[in-house]
Amino acid sequence: MEAAGGGLIASAVSLLRRLPLELSLVRSSAAVLAGNAAARLLGFVFYVAAARLLEPGDYGTLAYALAIIVAASVVLTNSPGGLARFLARNPDSRPRQDRYYSNWVAVIALSVVASVALFIPLVPLTGLTGWLALGVVVNLANMAVFETYVAAQRGLGRFGAMGVYYTLANLLQLVAILVLGALGWRSAALFLVVYGLSAIAAAALMRVAHPTPLTFRLELLSRRQMARITRYTAPIIAQGVFWAFWWGSDIILIQHLLTPTATGNYAAAKTLTQILLLPPTALCMAAGPRMSRLAEPALRRELLVMLALAAVAILPAAALLALLQRPIAELFYGTKYPHLVDALTALDVGAALYGLYLVPASVWGALGRPVVGAVATACGTVATVAAGLLLIPGLHLLGGGIAFAAGAAAQLLFVSGFTLWGLYAGGHARMGHLPDEAMG
Repeated sequence: MEAAGGGLIASAVSLLRRLPLELSLVRSSAAVLAGNAAARLLGFVFYVAAARLLEPGDYGTLAYALAIIVAASVVLTNSPGGLARFLARNPDSRPRQDRYYSNWVAVIALSVVASVALFIPLVPLTGLTGWLALGVVVNLANMAVFETYVAAQRGLGRFGAMGVYYTLANLLQLVAILVLGALGWRSAALFLVVYGLSAIAAAALMRVAHPTPLTFRLELLSRRQMARITRYTAPIIAQGVFWAFWWGSDIILIQHLLTPTATGNYAAAKTLTQILLLPPTALCMAAGPRMSRLAEPALRRELLVMLALAAVAILPAAALLALLQRPIAELFYGTKYPHLVDALTALDVGAALYGLYLVPASVWGALGRPVVGAVATACGTVATVAAGLLLIPGLHLLGGGIAFAAGAAAQLLFVSGFTLWGLYAGGHARMGHLPDEAMG
């Protein structure tokens, strides 16, 4: 009895010692979630407002153009990858942070030029013309500004500023299309350009109201350092390539295999499921910088806590959306998109699976091993494209939703298996953290 009592006391003491760290994770995640939730809510309202202001075919064109942007901006959205990690691992050395920041910004600027140069010759293949093509170019620059700002604030632990910026950008784009719609100016091309100016305008406002302590310095630029950043981000960009095609492939396949109206219905359904990704995204963003500094035993405990928190946040919401899908759809869209429920259950399952995948995937990003996520996303891309080509012609929107869910399941299965081997079966001991010295 005494031994059992002593073991119980020891377990309680151990739990109490870990509690401050876990409460800190919850608080940080709550701060990120609040900012992201406000921003995502505004982004969600933007899509709903655009769907209401535009005709279904025109909204399908806008959704198609946004899917093209996801693919075209893959280098830009992932070039800042790793910046937050290296800033977080050097919290007491502002000169070192400035060196990382300056060289990373230079690499991102070159990526913008390269992305635009590569996109322009491909414009005829996309079917986008005139203002739609210009809107894509504007969005490429917009994406680079947004991702760089968010990565810098995350690395500095300034989650409040990150949330305010994200919220402000989405507020600006929403207000803009509402004003334009009230004036009678309603077109997919115009809304696309507005979407592409939001983060740039928000960054300019934040620079005046709440400037970032990091400084871009030309004298700190180094070809050697930029080359190391490029090598480090290569697998992150590869992951982004696969993610972009995975995330947008279902919409692109429906656009080409069915009709723009079908694309509009499907895009409206997919938008409803995005709320499921808010909690795990916030959790991973808050925990990522801290996980990059944790020893392996603490990292294993952190992962279990994060998985439990993510499951509690995702699964009840997914069940509620599945049960009340038609009332929820009519609440947001009215009767304008009658076929969106055809794919909603499958998309709901896919979003829940992907939300759970984000947690173990974030661990490998924090450890400086982005190739794990790249391989996982490649598996998801292959699964979605293969399933989509087989199922969409016969099952239509439901086929697209099943294909999306298949891709999410493939990613979760791969990263779960790798994590069990890497963190719980001794595999990680042979890999270890990527040291800062690898970056110079």
